[in-house]
Amino acid sequence: MSWRRAALAAAFLGWAMAAAAQMEGQTVTGFRLPEYDEDGKLKQQLYGQTATFLQDGIIQLTGLKIEIFRKGEVTARVYSSLCAYDPKRKRAASKQHIRVVTEKAVLTGDGFAWNGETQQFQIFENAKVTLDGQMDTQGLVAPGPAPEAPPAAEPDAKEE
Repeated sequence: MSWRRAALAAAFLGWAMAAAAQMEGQTVTGFRLPEYDEDGKLKQQLYGQTATFLQDGIIQLTGLKIEIFRKGEVTARVYSSLCAYDPKRKRAASKQHIRVVTEKAVLTGDGFAWNGETQQFQIFENAKVTLDGQMDTQGLVAPGPAPEAPPAAEPDAKEE
């Protein structure tokens, strides 16, 4: 990351934290918070229909949507009706229903924690994974025949 980009990112983060402190108790609509990697590529975007700024910089989001990017393309979308987001720690959590949609699967459940630094999710209850039916045709789910094993070596006969 160039020093200019780093300085700009630090200034933006400082401004965002100061703005959040001044906005405590206020609600905005159409919330969007993008995050970029060290090369300036979009890593993830957090959206909320509404965002209410709480104590300690926590943001309560309704209508949560998180888009996760890899190589400039959305690889997963996450949806929940309500969550608390901590921008300092890049973490979100909720007791509400969650739906994670990827190209090959849909994950659902109740209650979750998300670590934005590692892009990992934990679903607390009623976790369900639905795989795309096309995976069977690619041989990823259907078991294939086991490979043949080489014959076992004969044990040495003991001389008496």
